[in-house]
Amino acid sequence: MSGTEVALLRLATTVAGAAAKALLTPRPGAGLVPDPVRPLPRPAKPDRLAKVLAGRVSESYADLPEHERLAALVSVQDTLAAGVLDADRLFALELDPERLRAELSAPAAGLSARSLDLYEDLLGRCCAHLVEQLTAHPSFAARAAVEQVRAAGRTRDLVEDVRGRVGPRPDAADLEFEGRYAEFIANANARVELFGLTLGRSAGGWPLETAYIGLEVSGEYGTVDRLGLDHPVRTTVRIEQALGERDRLLLRGPAGSGKSTLVQWLALNAARQSLGSELADWNRCVPFVLRLRAFTAQESLPAPADFLRAAGVPLHGSAPAGWADRMMQQGRALVLVDGVDEVPDRLRKRTERWLKDLIVAYPAAKYVVTTRPSAVPETWLSDSGFEPHTLLAMRQEDVRAFVGHWHRAAKSECRSEEEHAELDRYENALRRAVGTRRDLGAARDEPADVRPALRTEPGPPDAAAPGAQGAVRRGARHAAGPARHGARDRRGGGRRPDPRGADGAAPAAGVLADP
Repeated sequence: MSGTEVALLRLATTVAGAAAKALLTPRPGAGLVPDPVRPLPRPAKPDRLAKVLAGRVSESYADLPEHERLAALVSVQDTLAAGVLDADRLFALELDPERLRAELSAPAAGLSARSLDLYEDLLGRCCAHLVEQLTAHPSFAARAAVEQVRAAGRTRDLVEDVRGRVGPRPDAADLEFEGRYAEFIANANARVELFGLTLGRSAGGWPLETAYIGLEVSGEYGTVDRLGLDHPVRTTVRIEQALGERDRLLLRGPAGSGKSTLVQWLALNAARQSLGSELADWNRCVPFVLRLRAFTAQESLPAPADFLRAAGVPLHGSAPAGWADRMMQQGRALVLVDGVDEVPDRLRKRTERWLKDLIVAYPAAKYVVTTRPSAVPETWLSDSGFEPHTLLAMRQEDVRAFVGHWHRAAKSECRSEEEHAELDRYENALRRAVGTRRDLGAARDEPADVRPALRTEPGPPDAAAPGAQGAVRRGARHAAGPARHGARDRRGGGRRPDPRGADGAAPAAGVLADP
């Protein structure tokens, strides 16, 4: 056996001995008791490690003279023999072989540059094998678990110490209130009524996410011609795309087109942080729902500090001072202004000034404003960066989805299998009626009555129902039989259709109107 081979075997033996020492002193388990009952497995023999190291020497250092190889090998052996290689040290170094090599490295004086390279190379490999043997030992998992628990405890103590020094987070009160407010908005907007739909009816209405279907809008989008010139072209897009590409949107649509329902849907999903990928950035927003009809009798429109009180949110007294102002300044506010058309003509200039002042003061917030087209021109607020978009009529597939979502919402809370089966019959009858009758097919050519298929107030009588609103009502009556007039309209004091058919049964669907 050559001198190099002897030196390699001695070095491997030293590593094996160090591993035996590091292997938890040297008992199985976590090393927490002095007399464990299980015997320690036999340590690995050094022969295999000696072969690995010999292969590395012959592969990369064959040109190194024998005496320089021996000097490097002896220096590595001396380094490992002199170092403290117990489990505590290895865990303190996070089981990182490179950190262990850097700490142990102490080459003998007088080594040549090539011998020094061999020294560092072999020392690193020995450290890696040492850590590998430790982690392969049966007791490693138990000891590692103990170390993890202890490290977590130290981290917790450090965090508590820092928290005690610096005090609570400056925005802790804001975050706590934001959570309460989001829960309130989500609960307040989670359910809606489907008027005329009585089977399976609950006092609180039906889940919004079950009944809602998406809207389509038209707006002007720039396209570049072959000469490189930008031309605005009126394009049809889904409402989510339009909102995702704009921070300020003026949404125009006639009565029953779904404007107020969209506001409710945006508030619900922003509060739940459940908007889809096109509106992912809106999930960080805090929604403020401002229905303008509630402010017509007030001397002035609310500033952010009064948003919650003006909107009738019972939590307004609990909001931290300046909370709404901070949300607006940070660009986390989603201001949903519903119903410009419900503002009397004499007050619309005041509403316009109020909106423009909000935008000047809080340009980073997001704004969605809804109105009927007859109330303000399409260019209203365009100088403040608002992009006008118009809600479109339902297509045939939208009508089918409308009917399906509507009935699905009611079926979700049916009280019996009989009611569920009856709703199935009504739904099928309404689908056939809408598909075959010309007057009902007009639903495709007029604004969709609550394309999201819902509303929180009843609409006017059938005679006044616009477009799809009247068409689907007529389809519901056609599917279920002639309606009887009986219940009084809450808004106009007139008569509105009884939601039951001539035989007393509830029709498959009624229509929900926007104001």
